Amino acid sequence: MKNFLTLQSVETVLGHLRALPVLPAETVPLTDALGRRLAEALHAPADLPGFDRSTVDGFAVRARDVFGAQEGSPALLECVGDCPMGAVPDISLQPGQCARILTGGMLPEGADCVVMVEYSRPAGGNMVELTRTQAPGDHVVMRDEDAAAGDCIIPAGRKLRPQEIGLLASFGQKDVTVRRAPRVAIISTGDEVVPIGSEPRPGQVRDVNSYSLAALCRSAGAEPTLAGLVRDDAEALRRTVLAALDEADVVVVSGGSSAGMRDHTVDVFTSVPGSELLTHGVAISPGKPFILARSGGKCLMGLPGHVSSALVCARAFLVLLLEHLQGSAGDELVPSLTARLTRAVASAQGRRDYIRVKLVPAGAAALEAAWLPQGLDCSDVDWLAQPLMKPSGVVSGLVEADGLVICAENREGLTAGERVRVELLA
Repeated sequence: MKNFLTLQSVETVLGHLRALPVLPAETVPLTDALGRRLAEALHAPADLPGFDRSTVDGFAVRARDVFGAQEGSPALLECVGDCPMGAVPDISLQPGQCARILTGGMLPEGADCVVMVEYSRPAGGNMVELTRTQAPGDHVVMRDEDAAAGDCIIPAGRKLRPQEIGLLASFGQKDVTVRRAPRVAIISTGDEVVPIGSEPRPGQVRDVNSYSLAALCRSAGAEPTLAGLVRDDAEALRRTVLAALDEADVVVVSGGSSAGMRDHTVDVFTSVPGSELLTHGVAISPGKPFILARSGGKCLMGLPGHVSSALVCARAFLVLLLEHLQGSAGDELVPSLTARLTRAVASAQGRRDYIRVKLVPAGAAALEAAWLPQGLDCSDVDWLAQPLMKPSGVVSGLVEADGLVICAENREGLTAGERVRVELLA
């Protein structure tokens, strides 16, 4: 138990998580691929769109034929026909000729740009006056502008959003190879914790963590299962953990992660055959009594029982683990904004603090608020970050929070009025 109650850095813990093997691949219909992560890079099988197409309604022309055209000196061209939608035009433009075209239509042979219909007027018979100079490629999507054959269009590990789904559909990709969704078993512990359908007696609380953690897992692309509510009984917890390991890739235990007499999680994890304790304690707040172990290719994670501590800790480690198991490269942007802190926050050097904040628009009304330090200059930001100092066991402390401000390990706190980066909570 060499890692027992030895505080590790956040980066050390993340290194343990990244060392776990990613999950195997599976093929799913494109209609079911939203939010899944690609198991392998996808390359364009052909040029896209595969033909030069107009982006406007107007006239397909040769750029040289409208060079210098303007309102007082239009180019006079012969319109030799229309470009049909969804078909190859049977027109080949010669010098001095043009063809009507609609948005999305294929350019005829010889054309290299399009003049918008707003810059045209009839000149009798088949003749048209065009009053706008265009360069080659104007108002045209070239045949390989979306993608050229062989291009990597979506890298491995990318989480598929609606726009990636659309790109795959444009190539006729009916099925997609993605990483299997992680299966997460969530276990809550504590003599004081009762099912949400029960009426708590004095000293009892409902099981909040099972449901909030399951929602967090689902938002990260995992398939959570509520594996049980266990009293502070080591043997009962061990049986529940072993049963969960038979089905799950990750087993998360909420509560019992510290070193008290009724904290059994670390002993249960180390009793699992073939398990290895990687972490018991991490230099963060909230969430210091965090536990991480592995058993083969599976992960065992112990979170604090306090609601805010459990969710902040899960956001810092569980979400990143689930993304890694699905093949994420770990280089995705976290939605954030810059704000000014409305009050000072103390922190211990050597510890990473996750500070819950409420965002307030930095308008004139906000600047008159009594809780703002006098003379605070907010002219360079749109938002103020108001620290929420509620205890970690208070559910509303996270409900009211719009984001988290991270105080790094090399700081002893943040000052009032300091510019800070706020990681937005979804």
